[in-house]
Amino acid sequence: MLLGFIWKMLIGLTALSLIVYAVTPEASLSYLLKLFALNWGITLVSSIIWPYIRGVRKGDPLLVRDEEIPILFSFPNAVALSNGRLKGYVEMKLVDGTVGIGKIIKYQGIINNAEVELLEQHTAQIEMKN
Repeated sequence: MLLGFIWKMLIGLTALSLIVYAVTPEASLSYLLKLFALNWGITLVSSIIWPYIRGVRKGDPLLVRDEEIPILFSFPNAVALSNGRLKGYVEMKLVDGTVGIGKIIKYQGIINNAEVELLEQHTAQIEMKN
């Protein structure tokens, strides 16, 4: 989910705009409004391109695509164990404790997590030696 990223970006750019407005000698209110419009523009563009720059990283929550449950009502049900890119493969640990490999279908959005299609699933084997 990108909500945290968008919020931090917007707060940081707003603070920067207020500092620029304060130190500019002949700045008007319309100048401040233009700075705020620039903030929103930068925030919107960066929220669109950031997932493509970042990809899927180890530790990210993932949504394993399942045809039975609508995507709108789904919660993340896996965690990435490796890094990956769109249409690439990522190793993941599912909530039931099994490990699997999935194909990345969609990057994270503003309110949803990255989606993967489960290709292979197996239980983790633990060896005990005496």
